[in-house]
Amino acid sequence: MCIEKTPWEQVIDFHGHTCPGIALGYRVAQIAKRELGFSPEPETSIMITAYTHSCALDAFQIINRATYGRGNLRVEETKQHVYHFQKTGGLEELQISIRPEILEHLSVTDQSLTRREQQNKNLEAIKVILGAEESLFCSFQFVKKQ
Repeated sequence: MCIEKTPWEQVIDFHGHTCPGIALGYRVAQIAKRELGFSPEPETSIMITAYTHSCALDAFQIINRATYGRGNLRVEETKQHVYHFQKTGGLEELQISIRPEILEHLSVTDQSLTRREQQNKNLEAIKVILGAEESLFCSFQFVKKQ
């Protein structure tokens, strides 16, 4: 019997591990999918611009079917967790900005913590990222294509 994996499980398999960055990407990708009415069919194309290199990008590749190779996933490094999603041919982009309170949970590894303490910290951050009310997680708006 073959059991189909959930989108979350697919993202984790692709990324290789569970971390706060991949949780953030998963949540952003799901919001974009909902707001754009996007279903990742082969004939539907989406362009994503991220403004920081992070684990979140792997979630976009699985959920939104955007890849570096096809040229519809690009990064313009500004170290900001802001993401633009646009359907091909669309006149507007969906801009999603992560709230600073959420970004506090993406902190780098604390060398003073034991491995188990760091894992617990990461699990708590993932719970916050995936469980926060949307208005506390991010802001989003449609903006005219630049």
